[in-house]
Amino acid sequence: MASSPRVLLLFDYDGTLTPIVARSEMAILPDETRRSLSVLVAMDRFVVGVVSGRGLLDLEAMVAIPGLVYAGNHGLEISGLEMDYVHPEAPGFEASLADVADLLEAELAEIPGLVVDNKRLTLTVHFRNTPDSFETQVDSAVVATVAPYVQTGQMMLTRGKKVVEVRPNLDWGKSQAIEKIRRECGDNPLPVFFGDDQTDEDGFAVVQDAGGLAVFIGSTRQSTKALHQLESPAEVGQVLELLARLD
Repeated sequence: MASSPRVLLLFDYDGTLTPIVARSEMAILPDETRRSLSVLVAMDRFVVGVVSGRGLLDLEAMVAIPGLVYAGNHGLEISGLEMDYVHPEAPGFEASLADVADLLEAELAEIPGLVVDNKRLTLTVHFRNTPDSFETQVDSAVVATVAPYVQTGQMMLTRGKKVVEVRPNLDWGKSQAIEKIRRECGDNPLPVFFGDDQTDEDGFAVVQDAGGLAVFIGSTRQSTKALHQLESPAEVGQVLELLARLD
């Protein structure tokens, strides 16, 4: 990394820059991490961005550091580097996703602690605050509700840490978003991507295929494509602090 002309530093948000918490609005960026990111953004050798499943406006509000690249909804919408990108097919799914959200809210209304989060271009069912005994019921209900849309090829389901996501069935995710951001840099920077969940795995593969570094955040016992690992968002913060000290 030290010998590269420029480095593209990309991070997932929840579970990577911030610890996983009970409710998504409580995932506040630590002050030290915010300071380090702000320093790195101002350094010519780095392009810094966040690639998240959160909606773009939510992500921008949570991070709120000028000069970063923001990719929301798994890269279906991206801002920064003079981009104001929305995947051209994604808005066509908004009405169907709203219908699915209404169906899921009705179907799962009696499940304690559950949240149906319609992020306009994707939808997430959060059950971190739901007792474990309900997990199978939640997953089965989501699968059954979304089945007509999956069978017609409109939508797909992905799973993460205590979440089930409903997404447009498009050949687009974090890996394609990372490639697009890298192309927009114009100078072929070395890509580095930090992530902690299943939806980050394609991102790990694409940066390693490009000769970059993929860093999994979590226990070494977990299976991942990433060749590097840190234990926690606190360790990510320590790495950022070290990078921010580079001349």
